[in-house]
Amino acid sequence: MTAVKPPVVRFNVNQQCPIQYVTVYNDRAEVTRILRHHFDVEGIYDLVLDGFSIFVNETSMHVSGGTSKACTILEVSHQIRHEDIAPLSDLTSLDNLQSQLGNVETDLEMHQRELTRLTKQREWLDGRSIKLMNQDGPCTTNDMENIRQFLEFYHNTLLKLDDNTVREEEEMKKLKSRQEALKTQIDHYGAAAQASRRKIYPEVTITVHIASGELDVALEVSYLISNCFWSASYDFRVSSAEANQQQTQLTYYGIIVNKSQENWLDANFSLSTAKPSLGGTPPKLNTLNIDYYKPLVIDSKQIPKTELTDSIASTTSKFAVMHESTPTDRWKDVFRSFRAKSLLAHDPTIEDKDAEFDETKVNILASKTAASMSSISFVIPRRSTIDSNGKPHKVTIGVLDLPSTFTHTVVPKISPHAYLKASTVNTSDKQLLAGPVSVFMDNNFVTHSSIDNVYVCDTFDLPLGTDASVKVEYKPVKKMVDTQGLISKIHHETCHHETKIVNMKSTEITVFVYEQVPLSSDEKIKVKLITPDLRQKDYAQNCMVTMNDKNNLEWKYVLQPHEEFQCPLEYTLEWPKDKRVELQEG
Repeated sequence: MTAVKPPVVRFNVNQQCPIQYVTVYNDRAEVTRILRHHFDVEGIYDLVLDGFSIFVNETSMHVSGGTSKACTILEVSHQIRHEDIAPLSDLTSLDNLQSQLGNVETDLEMHQRELTRLTKQREWLDGRSIKLMNQDGPCTTNDMENIRQFLEFYHNTLLKLDDNTVREEEEMKKLKSRQEALKTQIDHYGAAAQASRRKIYPEVTITVHIASGELDVALEVSYLISNCFWSASYDFRVSSAEANQQQTQLTYYGIIVNKSQENWLDANFSLSTAKPSLGGTPPKLNTLNIDYYKPLVIDSKQIPKTELTDSIASTTSKFAVMHESTPTDRWKDVFRSFRAKSLLAHDPTIEDKDAEFDETKVNILASKTAASMSSISFVIPRRSTIDSNGKPHKVTIGVLDLPSTFTHTVVPKISPHAYLKASTVNTSDKQLLAGPVSVFMDNNFVTHSSIDNVYVCDTFDLPLGTDASVKVEYKPVKKMVDTQGLISKIHHETCHHETKIVNMKSTEITVFVYEQVPLSSDEKIKVKLITPDLRQKDYAQNCMVTMNDKNNLEWKYVLQPHEEFQCPLEYTLEWPKDKRVELQEG
């Protein structure tokens, strides 16, 4: 008995299955559509959904909603349907090229067979001549006549065979040249022509059982789709009038880019901080063994010379690669290998996303925040449309008022300016993802910067440019040189200079001043710091001096309004008179 095929109901997802939700990740998105249909009669039906983008991961399809007794989901399957856009009789340029290539390859095979026959004829003729030459016994007059006739036949036949062989080889050379030219043309635009003539249509079939007639069914179909992402960006705003209140405003944006070839029309959106590409399984740590080094022993007597040379060259090249590559390069190679194995690996043909941000204006939306067990989602409160045009869409995740501490940094040897810096604490409930920052002071753009991932209660620093209200005066270095010692002459040099900082503001400020002190790399080169005296905990009122890990002096001074401060520095250098020293930064 032949099984009855269930009736098929077809749906175009773009026209008949509207998008309800889109959750965007850093390298993909999860799309949820709603499928509604009215069934007049009970029975088993195949609901075929087509119109999906080629970037949809078919294995991620999930269907829910048919859990009642009236509607049961029996099976969900996916398949690929190929369809020719143009009729087969309508030959394109690619078809013509492929037809010509087929004819050329057929001619090549024919000439190759003819060349093989000529080779066999020559071999037979040579065999007969060798047999005739190897005959023993006396030769009669008839034998000599037969030999003469054979030699004449042998000569004439060889001439014909040689002419035919040369002609066939020349013809094959022309055909091979034509074959390569056709292959080059096909490779040049053949793939594009083939793609334009034949399209791929992913389809999903949902088999359902309807237990009663006159039933309205609503199913949710969700799937993952690649070639879309979101990233973070920020505006950091500071008001000089409120600088003494230690408060700044950080506007948190999400930038959504959709290149998935699927328009997200009138849908609810959320941005997730989860990273599906990393996977959910933690890495396994193998055992680290230690043993005595065992050098590779090669017995040159048992290995052919060519293999020995290749082995040595291979070992040398591997060592050179290991020696030249940096740890960062090796990690990049591992990361690329991992990404290549991912189902939704990054497509290298996709344009760089950062380059597009600088050239395209963005649309502004709004958002709310929702937390889950392992990630945070920023939910956009209203339905929106994001087309698959690759343009960035800006979503406001939040406007955060954060406490900041403002300090000034002065490096007088390099720059005669005081640089303002804001150290900000993330007191919000939102994790700040790594991204670019535009810094504004009194609504005037100051600079571009960036931040790394900032967790709740973490601190991050942002530069705010130079502050003209803090005056820096760097006085030239004064040197005193003399020679000491009677027998062993010692070169003695005293260096002295100072920096003056003036606070022109009406509020107090905290200033960090950094100065270099030479660090000796030889016991005969002696450096002695005279001023400031680091043994004093408090160098002056509201001032602390320390030596940091780079052997640089660090002054921290709280300057009152219109106050000035001197940062004196004096040290001595000694080395043998017959030696020459140099100062190098590193």
